[in-house]
Amino acid sequence: MKTLISYFLLLMPLWLSAQEIPDFSANYLVKLNNIQAGELKRSLVTHSDGNRQFTSITKAKGVFAFFKPDVVEETSIWQSIDNQVQPQFYSFERTGGKKDKFMALNFDWQADRLHIDDGKQPWQLKLEHGTLDKLVYQIALMSDLKTNKQQFNYRIADGGKLKTYDIRIITEEVIKTPLGKINTVKLIRYRSNNNKRQTTLWCAPALNYLPVKLEHTEKGGSVFTALLRKLDGITTTDAFMPLSTKTDNFKQFAH
Repeated sequence: MKTLISYFLLLMPLWLSAQEIPDFSANYLVKLNNIQAGELKRSLVTHSDGNRQFTSITKAKGVFAFFKPDVVEETSIWQSIDNQVQPQFYSFERTGGKKDKFMALNFDWQADRLHIDDGKQPWQLKLEHGTLDKLVYQIALMSDLKTNKQQFNYRIADGGKLKTYDIRIITEEVIKTPLGKINTVKLIRYRSNNNKRQTTLWCAPALNYLPVKLEHTEKGGSVFTALLRKLDGITTTDAFMPLSTKTDNFKQFAH
């Protein structure tokens, strides 16, 4: 499987109050082709030195854990510089399956160099201004969505290369989750016409634009979906509308 919060307005460090996205922990149910397949856990924490850490862990569950017992963990250490997300370190690790994988990126902003280590042959790239890693761009997107823009372009260090992610708002949509219904903006990452992969995000304005649903379609047609089912740190007061009918029931998502 491949491959996110209450305000503390008083007595908080100045470097945190300027960032507007408080620490949070979110748990998502993961489905593969509409069959429960695992869980996704994401958390944002702030260290005492002001660095912030965004972590994403995906685990297979049930019968899928027998056939594909992979655990995928991504970590991004970043800072807010002039109200912009600036990554310092990123790591990707896939373990538990037939083929483990590791990659680490160190961002040297003083030398404008990106140091890449895949555990086999380390190498470097010239680091472009504003480059993000492929996890923390979702934090940048949460912040940028507050600007009322309709299109977002991010330069991403992805797979040892620099790529451009073109993300656009396409509509507004009410999403049903185990926590209730919630208003979202639907975004799609646009790729070239011959690329059959597709990534879609549904971000909720009432939750600091946290994604409440993520969907990724692979080239072969497999569809991975992650749906928010638990959230700590972001106030959910008045964010969710009640599920009103039996067909809205999400008992199957219970722990």
